[in-house]
Amino acid sequence: MISEHQFATHYSSSWSAVSPLADGYWTLENMMVERFVPPLVPRAPKGMRAVVNETAFRAFCDLHGRDHAITRSEVMAAVNLRLPEGIEYVARFSTAPQVKAADVDDVCRREAGMLAIRQVAFFSGTLPTILRPQFMGCGLISACEGDVIQGDCLYEIKAGERSFRIIDLRQLLTYSALAYASGRLTFSEIGLFNPRRGVTWRKSLEDVCHAISGQRLSDTLSALVENFSVSSASR
Repeated sequence: MISEHQFATHYSSSWSAVSPLADGYWTLENMMVERFVPPLVPRAPKGMRAVVNETAFRAFCDLHGRDHAITRSEVMAAVNLRLPEGIEYVARFSTAPQVKAADVDDVCRREAGMLAIRQVAFFSGTLPTILRPQFMGCGLISACEGDVIQGDCLYEIKAGERSFRIIDLRQLLTYSALAYASGRLTFSEIGLFNPRRGVTWRKSLEDVCHAISGQRLSDTLSALVENFSVSSASR
């Protein structure tokens, strides 16, 4: 079994077969992202960026939906509470020595707090919101979770300093195909949000599928599901 991120990153032959037009499409789409807030000036060391980003997302999940103006003390309490989980999660994917919560200074914690509050602001409003939606596994792909479904849109949050990449689009499509395979495709749009760079992108899933494959949504997602189910799928 592999993760959704591994499939999005490494199985290029499957993606070329299912979405032969994706590279050209994404080159154009990446020039049409929208500005939500100004970029955040980074203060935390680059080596701490993954821990900061993961902690920020977990703190955001705690803070989302509160029916009052969130105070700075609440933000920092959520960051401090979720920091050990963020460290533990990042350590699963890193060969570097694991840091301890006591080693994470106030600069890193404040940066995580600012990222968390930007996510709270972006996902504010009255639309129904599902945090960390669950997706059933299928074939090669293990069960996994996304970031946010708000209204009719599945969002993936990417908090690095880079532009959105086609791998990010593939990750959203993988979640969409898993939802389709289980009969739980409850969203009709997909989106990306970067709280660090302050930009966002959102499109109809039907339009994306047609643009990258020349086929309907059902045909595109069915083809992806078929690739999940082939145990010898080639990279």
